[in-house]
Amino acid sequence: MAPKATRSDRMKPLAQYSETIGGLNASILPAVVLSIVTWCLLRFIVQPLFGPNEYYIDEEFHVPQAQHYCRAEFHKWDPKITTLPGLYLLSSTVLVPFMKIYDTILSLFGVLDNDAFFVNDPCSLVALRAVNAVGAPACLFYAFYRCQLLLFLNENKKTKLAKWSLVFLALSVATFPVIYAPYSMLYYTDAWATASVFLWYSNHLSNETNFLVKIIFGGFSVLCRQTNIAWLVFASIIDVFHCAEQCFPSIKNSVSIFSYIQATIIEFYHCCSIKKKNKFKKLLEFFQKCLRVTSPNVIVIILFFSFVVFLNNGDIVVGDRRAHIPRFHPMQLCYFVLFVLAFSLPWFLSQAYFNRKTSNSVTKYFNLIKAFHEIHNNTSKVLVVTLLIIISGLVYLNTISHPYLLADNRHYTFYVWRLLFSPGKPVFLRYLPVPLYAYGLWLVDRTLMQSSIAYRLAYWIVTPLILCAQFLLEPRYFVVPYLMYRLHSNKQFINSHTFKAAFIEFIAYQVFNFIIMRVFLYSPFVSTMDNTGRIDRFTW
Repeated sequence: MAPKATRSDRMKPLAQYSETIGGLNASILPAVVLSIVTWCLLRFIVQPLFGPNEYYIDEEFHVPQAQHYCRAEFHKWDPKITTLPGLYLLSSTVLVPFMKIYDTILSLFGVLDNDAFFVNDPCSLVALRAVNAVGAPACLFYAFYRCQLLLFLNENKKTKLAKWSLVFLALSVATFPVIYAPYSMLYYTDAWATASVFLWYSNHLSNETNFLVKIIFGGFSVLCRQTNIAWLVFASIIDVFHCAEQCFPSIKNSVSIFSYIQATIIEFYHCCSIKKKNKFKKLLEFFQKCLRVTSPNVIVIILFFSFVVFLNNGDIVVGDRRAHIPRFHPMQLCYFVLFVLAFSLPWFLSQAYFNRKTSNSVTKYFNLIKAFHEIHNNTSKVLVVTLLIIISGLVYLNTISHPYLLADNRHYTFYVWRLLFSPGKPVFLRYLPVPLYAYGLWLVDRTLMQSSIAYRLAYWIVTPLILCAQFLLEPRYFVVPYLMYRLHSNKQFINSHTFKAAFIEFIAYQVFNFIIMRVFLYSPFVSTMDNTGRIDRFTW
């Protein structure tokens, strides 16, 4: 078993890593190139196919709201908007000063007359879309790359090949098809909601980051999307367990989640029930450590829940509440593991092709024959049968559909659902993926064993908490849980095969992006949702 990441490993200063490849900065240069490429796609390919004020679906809510913020009309709020105003605050903070400086420079060179001064609309539709196109993919790349350095690039892996592997892994994340094509070129909240999580997480992992900066990035992440608060809880759980491991070494020797929890409960029971000074000192040391490392996250968590309870009537969403009532939906976890299998396919297949031989490789688990052989030899048959029965029961009782899923034919999920799960289809179709659901859950858990038990435990607490309260089946909800899983799932493999696999995955994602964008741009159809004759486009 490869060595697991500890908090001390993750908290090493970034200054010890030489982040250059061939004299070029390994994090800044690709981010700049990514910004330029995405801006060019928006400016010369996407925007010409839209009218100057032609919105795409939810842009009709987001764009006017952002324009209110640009005019400092903070008291105006569209009740159809469900998220907090992080994106609108960012847009107005960036665009208004930028456009004033831009117009001033043009006027100094005589391009603008004084009468036409400040003629540019600081928050036009294309300018707002540029906030996503220029900023979000670049920031996501930089943050994910930095997270990888902080988590697992130690002195033994400081090779150019290792850094190039991390660069392509981060590029794949920054251009992840579900949020890049086309949402990074539209004015949607998804791109920045994802980027903000990893901007916060990269600062959370670094001991060089100022206390206040951690609070600001955590708060901004929650302002971009409320469910991001769960990842602050996730990080706090990991930190609390790592503090417990440092204070009570017996916990760290656990070999499974069950024994880990058992050892933790026993240690705290002894501290509370046996009146010994050394035990009390350990308990006091534990609380001091926890307070020191978790306080930035805890402050944001307390502020958020105070807002929900005292200012928002106990609701997570801030608008359109009837359509976003939380509902227990455990089948979302099954759909999520199918999502994981689908988007991990380029990575696993490329590794299988290069036949990497490592003792703890998950490649053999992706090979179905070897995987079922592994399950047969090392897993209780009763456990397997029980899992299949539970999942089949969930399919029977919990195959539910949100009205939006059934009504909106602009999304791919509409057609998948109608093909497999609509009332007119044979019932057995919904049970066909049950073995894949079970296999996906097993594979994700097996892959997470590479990380610490604390991380694995926190992940299985937070991910169901986020997904199983969502009524609407929406692939974009799976993005952050998937990227967090990927961040911690392949950190042991830094060699030539990793680089090849990362490069192939990046190319595969770009092919996927090309297909999605081509369908979105060049296969429009006349809307069937109303009689306006407007043009609609297919997307996630």
